[in-house]
Parts: sequence; C-alpha cells; structure tokens
Amino acid sequence: MSYSINELKLNTAFAQVEKGNYKAAFPTLRQFAELGDVDCQYQLGFMYETGSGVKQDFDLAKKWYGMAAEQGDPTSQFLLAELHDDDEEYESARKWYAAAAEQGDVDAQNNLARLYAEGLGVAQDYEMAEKYWQMAAELGDDEALYNLGVIHDDALGREPDYAKAADFYRQAAELGNADAMVNLGMLYQEGFGVEEDPAQAAEWFRQAAELGDSSAQFNLGMNYVEGVGVLQDYDLAEKWWKLAAKQGNKDAEYSLAELAKMREEENIVNSI
Repeated sequence: MSYSINELKLNTAFAQVEKGNYKAAFPTLRQFAELGDVDCQYQLGFMYETGSGVKQDFDLAKKWYGMAAEQGDPTSQFLLAELHDDDEEYESARKWYAAAAEQGDVDAQNNLARLYAEGLGVAQDYEMAEKYWQMAAELGDDEALYNLGVIHDDALGREPDYAKAADFYRQAAELGNADAMVNLGMLYQEGFGVEEDPAQAAEWFRQAAELGDSSAQFNLGMNYVEGVGVLQDYDLAEKWWKLAAKQGNKDAEYSLAELAKMREEENIVNSI
C-alpha cells in the first residue's frame, strides 16, 4: 500500500497525538487545519481548550472548533457550544448545540433542552425542552428520561401527570439514575401516579442510597426510624444518616442529633 507524502505526515502527526506528544504534532496539525482538514481543526481546538502542547487559549479553541463545526463535525459543534455556554454566550451555544443535536449527539440534546427549560439565550419553552429530551431519551439516555419525569412531576408548562412522571422515572432508574430512584420512591411513598407502596418507596431509596445519593440516604433513614416500608431499626437509621451527613446533608445532621436524644431518653426510661 502506498501513501502520499501528505498522508504520511498526517499519520505521523496523529501517531504523536496518540502518544501525547502534542508539541511534535502541532506544526503538521496547524498546516493541514489551515488547508481545511476537519480532523486537524478539531484536534487543534482540543489542544487549545485543554492546554495540551500549547498555551491554553479558549478563543483559539473556539476558532478551530468553529472551523470544524462549520464543516459539520458534531463533536466540534458540541464542544464549541460548551465553550460558549461556559462564557454565558447562550445564543451561540444554542446554535451549535442544535447543530450537534440534529446529528444525534445526546449530550447536545440534553444541553439544548436545558437552555430551553431555563430560558437561556431563548424564550423559556418547555415544549422545546421536552422535544430535545425526548430525542435523547429515545437513544436510551437516563438523564433525559429523568428530566422528562421532572417535567410531568413538577407540572412545567402543563398540568401534572404523575403516572407519566413515574414511567419516565422508572425507565431512568432502571438505567441506574439515582435522582430518578429518589423521585420514584417519593411517588410510591405519596401514592402519586402509582399505588401507594411504602415498601417500594424504601426499596428505591435503598438503591439510590447504595449509589451514594445523600437525599436517598436521609429518606431511608427516616423510613427506618418510623418503620415505614421497613422494620423499625434505629441502628440502620443512624447508619444511613451518618453517610448522608458526611456528604453535608444538614437534615441528616439534625436528625442524628435528635435520634441521639431520643435514644438517651429511652435509656433513662428503661433504667427506671
């Protein structure tokens, strides 16, 4: 197999990139990026964004990502949008998130939905937010499924629909989304959109708690103190509240103090 001189130079440059030798690769990448090579334009954008082999320069990162983005590269479109997003240049962020989203970039779909939901760079529009979260959800993204649940749970731009919220939360929870597990647990605890089931609520709290979610750890502790959905067990309540408190959960810190008082009072009564 024969290669042209240009192909050999590019292959050598990208081999240097693979080894982390960005400085050695830079001259060739710059040469071909200026000639319109989209992969080199993306790589220069990445190098300037991260300070790999060059002095970190977000403006130059935007320049090179922008050149690749104009040629339709979805990764560059997304990364360019993120840079604009970080700088609160929301109109430009929306433009490039939209370009990447239409090419199936899940992260771009999620971020574009967020801009519409929060009214950043666009008029607040929950229908448009739902559209892009739905696109990401259809690709199996748990964050999008969770956010669709929130739209229906919190009645954002519509009447509440707890059954739909529960369905979306369940799909996200089954993909390992701890926030969705907590919210699904709350729906089971209150009987909103599903039949009230304290044991199911506690189980979802447990799964999220084991993933390190402090809200779930606090809620599960409450279940054990009150004996709701589980057998009453102060030791297990203390265990979960301590884990939540270590993460800065103030409710758990307060509850631990109250539990200590309660146990002390019980010990006094039992000793009489």
